[in-house]
Amino acid sequence: MNQIVPPYSNYAYDVSVHIGLSRFLHHKQKSEIQHELKIEYEIKISDSGITHLSDNFLIYCMCVHELASAMIKEVQDKRGGYILHIDATVEEDSDMVFMGMNSVNGWILHSKKMRSESHEEIKPALEVIKSRYGDPLAIKRDMGKGMKLAVSEVFPNKPDKICHYHFSRDIGKDILSEQYDSIRKFLIDNKIRTSLRRLADDLITEINFGGYDVNPTFDSIVNCKLSELRKNKPVYVYAIVSWILHYYKEGDGLGFPFDLPYVSLYERCCKARKIVERLILILAELKTVYKPLIQLKKILMDVDNQEIKLVHEKMEYGRKLFSRLRRILRIDSEIVPLSSVLETESDDEVCKMEQELEAFKYELYKNLTNNKPQVREKKIIIDHLERYKNNLFLTNFRVDPNDPSKDIIMDRTNNIEEQNFRKFKRNQRRIHGNRDVGHDLNFYGSYLPIVWNLTNDEYIKTVYGSIENIPVVFSQVPYEMFKLEQKRFYAERRGRIIKFKHDDSEVFEIIGRGLENLESQSNGLLMV
Repeated sequence: MNQIVPPYSNYAYDVSVHIGLSRFLHHKQKSEIQHELKIEYEIKISDSGITHLSDNFLIYCMCVHELASAMIKEVQDKRGGYILHIDATVEEDSDMVFMGMNSVNGWILHSKKMRSESHEEIKPALEVIKSRYGDPLAIKRDMGKGMKLAVSEVFPNKPDKICHYHFSRDIGKDILSEQYDSIRKFLIDNKIRTSLRRLADDLITEINFGGYDVNPTFDSIVNCKLSELRKNKPVYVYAIVSWILHYYKEGDGLGFPFDLPYVSLYERCCKARKIVERLILILAELKTVYKPLIQLKKILMDVDNQEIKLVHEKMEYGRKLFSRLRRILRIDSEIVPLSSVLETESDDEVCKMEQELEAFKYELYKNLTNNKPQVREKKIIIDHLERYKNNLFLTNFRVDPNDPSKDIIMDRTNNIEEQNFRKFKRNQRRIHGNRDVGHDLNFYGSYLPIVWNLTNDEYIKTVYGSIENIPVVFSQVPYEMFKLEQKRFYAERRGRIIKFKHDDSEVFEIIGRGLENLESQSNGLLMV
């Protein structure tokens, strides 16, 4: 009977598997699963029952994964070894989830819930990976000090490489942060974006009220008569404002410092100001004063600040250096790092990048003091290239001397893990209809990444035989092992964080007022 139904359970293994796959692989909401079970299988399960069985699914997946570690190691060894990518994700008010992945086949080898990326937290996780799967061919990680130290202690003689995306981002932040923050703060303090949006709303109202056919009207401006501008001016001015507000489209969606949205906003305002000034003069010839255009000029004149202009000019050199670094590392605007796996196709390409970086560093060093205002940016790049020169590149691993197609290629970034984390966050938002995925990291923690392996056909075949065979493999898990894992699962779980509606200063004020209230009602006998 236990081969069909788990001990002390009212539902068979296949029901738990159906719920788990629906919940965590197909990202269905509880109500959808309940409806599906009722209509297709005439099974009625409460909301809490769905939660309980989906929890059991996660626990069984973890047990099976641990029991299959020898089979997983055998597959990896036959392939020639594995490359270990390690990374962690965290959301606001959530614990951190660490993940170790074999990037050769995409399998999650180990995951663990952590309080931080400290050496003390990461080292035990790496020791588990080493004990189960042996030493990796190499390790790819981010630039955290905790990961660096843990890797050096657990895998002391293995190539330890850092993610090129994180390396570039670290340099970009050091070079550009100070100037970028100045421009961003200036634009926010002067409410430039807010004023432009308010003006855009007013223009939309005017355009709709006037019954303009916007696109034909806008297109006609290219060759319309001067006198027609008097009528078409709302559409023309709205086009200018709209273009400014689309500044964010200049980025690649990678975030700072790869994208510089507030710099783009500043630059568009500067370009638009020249157009607006010319347009005002043209309308003056028609003896026309258009209030929204004057308002736009005033907004753009607020951007015309000499101090910020100098900051922007000074920033240009750092931007050029950062762009050149990205080109050398093949992380340019044509390749989006966080949605692409960056590999080196050949050892020659690796050597070429190393040579280009060395030449870049030599050029910066040679011209270090030629221009004193640019010394800071040069030193930042030189320092990073010196500090991490042994952690950037690694040639491909030749498994078969006679067959280069079997080479194991090391990704240059941690993007494959970043993709998994982003997919998880997107899918959980689909389930909950909100952006609070920190709850799920606290609720399911290290168990979810192991379930992601079920999207990999090779993993399914190795560990379960087939997707249909999952209930059978679950039934082979010793009950004592399941109970121990279940205890760990619920001990690890934390529910949704309680959030006050007040900000920190208000919370502290209320605490103080509450204490005063309590003290005022006290008899004072125990007060010092």
